[in-house]
Amino acid sequence: MHWLLLALAAAEIPGLYHSQTMEVGAALLLKPDGHFQYQLDYGAVSEAAEGTWVARDRIVLLTSTRMEGEWKAGEFVSEPLLLDGDTLVLRRYDTVIRFVRDADGPEGKEDRDGE
Repeated sequence: MHWLLLALAAAEIPGLYHSQTMEVGAALLLKPDGHFQYQLDYGAVSEAAEGTWVARDRIVLLTSTRMEGEWKAGEFVSEPLLLDGDTLVLRRYDTVIRFVRDADGPEGKEDRDGE
């Protein structure tokens, strides 16, 4: 039964997320096929990544296959994001970045539900 609950929770995770953190421009697209795209602009930092993601309990793990940016902190290797409702929380550099799911857009809720 536990595996069924995890599978249902993981099915609700894919979507487009944007940062709601002051002075941070960031977006994260989690695709249903287990791939992701990420972009962050924060102070002098500008980085972009793509790769794969998996969900385990209330954690989303990102593993990058490509990472770009002059000031990047390094590749994502099972980089954890805490799932808190429709928000994903990433600790990166010296801040906490809160990604909030968009209601629509690529892979958004309306697209998944056919509305």
